[in-house]
Amino acid sequence: MGQKHLFSIRKNLARRMMLAALATLILTGCGCSLLGGGKAEASSVIWKLRDQFVRIEAQDQGSEPTPPNDHPVQLAAEQIRTMLGALDAQFEGEEKPVPLFTHKELEILGDAISTGLATAQPREDVTFAIAGIHREFISFTSDRQYVSGRIFYRDGKLNLIIAHLHDHYWANVDRRMSPLETGTRKHTEPDPRRPAPRLWKPVSMAGLETPTVAGINRTDWLVLTPDPKLWKSALAEKKEAKETAKEAIREAGEVRETSVQLEAEQQKLKTEIQEMKQAIEEMKQAPATAAPSAAPAAAAPTGLKKIEERLQILQNLKSKGLITEEEFRAKKLEILDSI
Repeated sequence: MGQKHLFSIRKNLARRMMLAALATLILTGCGCSLLGGGKAEASSVIWKLRDQFVRIEAQDQGSEPTPPNDHPVQLAAEQIRTMLGALDAQFEGEEKPVPLFTHKELEILGDAISTGLATAQPREDVTFAIAGIHREFISFTSDRQYVSGRIFYRDGKLNLIIAHLHDHYWANVDRRMSPLETGTRKHTEPDPRRPAPRLWKPVSMAGLETPTVAGINRTDWLVLTPDPKLWKSALAEKKEAKETAKEAIREAGEVRETSVQLEAEQQKLKTEIQEMKQAIEEMKQAPATAAPSAAPAAAAPTGLKKIEERLQILQNLKSKGLITEEEFRAKKLEILDSI
């Protein structure tokens, strides 16, 4: 009995050690990524908020042999923010282009991507998925949209492959079943089982290229020349364009306000003309009557004042072209005959 009991203790201890070792491997990120669907090995997580992240992963394989990256590389966080902040996208069916990233997203991505590129090895990429409020696309279903992709540095240029751009972000989703994809060097057709993504293309600008891979122009693959002067100039032009648009909106508002005032004045003039026309009709229909010969002396000034008013109205109508010269003379004689 003693030997059996000792054997049982050793067996349980060995089992516990194996479970502990397995748990340690999982917690330290030895293998697949729980957030990325297990397609690439995540060597380190730089930033994480729920299922949003910036992390370092092994390179994915493209249609052609994938060369190593020029990692590690030093790119300042502010330089990365300037480059990404200058990028705009034109969605199909939309009138105006929109920024790829919000200001808050850039604040996070600038530091995290800079750290990732300085840490990653030649066979590693920096991947990300981040959600923000892109006000151009707020809908009744979700007020947050996410951008996801991968970034790497090669041949003196920063490569950004976008997987999802301003797609609706659902926070309460099991990412093991529906991971936030991070883009790939290999061109893939949209999954027919999922809603078709909105088509977009980057707004052309100096320092930005889209490569042709395996005969396909990859508009989702942005190659950026990291020249600080170039991107600062592009960002300044973008800000100037926004200010110009704001000024145009203000001027349009002033024009609308002036138009409303003119419409009010025109309406007032129309009312006055209508009243004058009505007065003319009444004057034409009223028979001319001679003033009584025995009118009281006190009433003479009052009657004279009314005649002067009628003559003044008649003169105004003539000056505004509402009656002809013949009508004016005839009516004037009629009024004067009534004295």
